[in-house]
Amino acid sequence: MEGLSENASIALKGAEALSDRDLEAMIEVAHPEIEFVTHPGFVGQEPAYRGHEGMRRWLEALEPWESFQVDVEELIDISEDTVLSVSHVTARGTGSGVDVEMRTYDVVTIVDAKIRRRRHYETREQALQAAGAAG
Repeated sequence: MEGLSENASIALKGAEALSDRDLEAMIEVAHPEIEFVTHPGFVGQEPAYRGHEGMRRWLEALEPWESFQVDVEELIDISEDTVLSVSHVTARGTGSGVDVEMRTYDVVTIVDAKIRRRRHYETREQALQAAGAAG
């Protein structure tokens, strides 16, 4: 993705780190007090993870998945500190072979060039409303 704002680039790096299950890369872009509110469809996960320790626990929650891929399709600057990230997520269960596919709408708040909050929503409309933007 070319021509991204600084905040959109940070949101993209965070999504790539999640997809790669790369804790060090996640911590590099995460504010020390990050709050990561998960998608309701992510079974077996806590509703929210906080801080760098929370990021480690989120990665551990992904262990039952043989594969987990986040492909960012769109990044929209909503405000000075908020980005909407639209992603296509695919995963395959280890052992079960169950395939999961969903679209996620994440409102990402950037503070001091770090991701302070990332919250998943089921629809674009919900995400835009939460971010205070018109659809």
